[in-house]
Amino acid sequence: MPNPPSATEVLSVSAADGTALSVYRDTPARPRSDGATIVLVHGASVTADLWRLHTRHLTGLGFNVLRYDQRAHGNTPRGQAPLTIEQLADDLHHILRALAPTGPLVLAGHSLGALILQELAALHPQLRPRIRGMALLSATAHGASVLPGRSPRALLLAAGRSLFALTCTHAPQAVDWVRRLLPDTHRYTLTPRPGTGPDDKPLPCRHGVRHTPTADLAALWQSLRRYRASHLPVLEQLGGRLLLMAGADDQHIPAAHTAQLADRLTGARLEILPRTTHALPIRHPALISARIAHLAAGPHSDSHLPKDPSFPNFPLSEPFH
Repeated sequence: MPNPPSATEVLSVSAADGTALSVYRDTPARPRSDGATIVLVHGASVTADLWRLHTRHLTGLGFNVLRYDQRAHGNTPRGQAPLTIEQLADDLHHILRALAPTGPLVLAGHSLGALILQELAALHPQLRPRIRGMALLSATAHGASVLPGRSPRALLLAAGRSLFALTCTHAPQAVDWVRRLLPDTHRYTLTPRPGTGPDDKPLPCRHGVRHTPTADLAALWQSLRRYRASHLPVLEQLGGRLLLMAGADDQHIPAAHTAQLADRLTGARLEILPRTTHALPIRHPALISARIAHLAAGPHSDSHLPKDPSFPNFPLSEPFH
């Protein structure tokens, strides 16, 4: 049977520099009395719309969901603060403080979103007692890399990425000129930001950075490239409440990088999905929703969750290694 409808509320939370962060609060038709607030954090160049199907699953199980557009993405403007992982983590902290100041939390992030959650835990360890679970998808301790492997194909891909990154960094205005010539359907087209406020839903993922100048995208890339995970003992304290997932065929953040992070986090669980690329949340929304729901329900979650035919029907512990 279909999930019961949920209500989506569009909210605005001010960041430290005054930037209006666009937040979407999804409230289930039948809330759980013991449910945690689930916070979903998207990656680079997309929007909160990445989590559309996950939100439908999770609210259908009675969980409250918060998702939002990162600064310089979707309906959230660039603002004046630097585009660093630390700043993006501080943005999320302002959202939690405004919209989920108390109660248990389950945090899930993909790619850039996973790095933000790692940094949030490091910068705000006082949140740890509230974190019922955390899911890091396509996470790494080493930052982004243009080199996905050592094969000839990987080396060729790395050369192309390096050339493009250099062009964006040193000639952003030229790239902007090209982006303005792209058709509106292209995900990297550049169009002026409208003066009106956000609509009643997130912009589609392909519109994630259509209002973001190339110089800002280059600054974000440099932050991703320089990122190094710090204060991992804070994450380590989550133990089995921390889940890491990766796609075996990820060419952006190789699964080996996620596995190396898991090796440094005693008790964390690792799941590598075969025949899966960096588009992990898009390819497996039901599976990831099921994993997040089990974290949100807490211990003995199998007996607390209603059966949902859209979720994979296998024990939670089987795929972990």
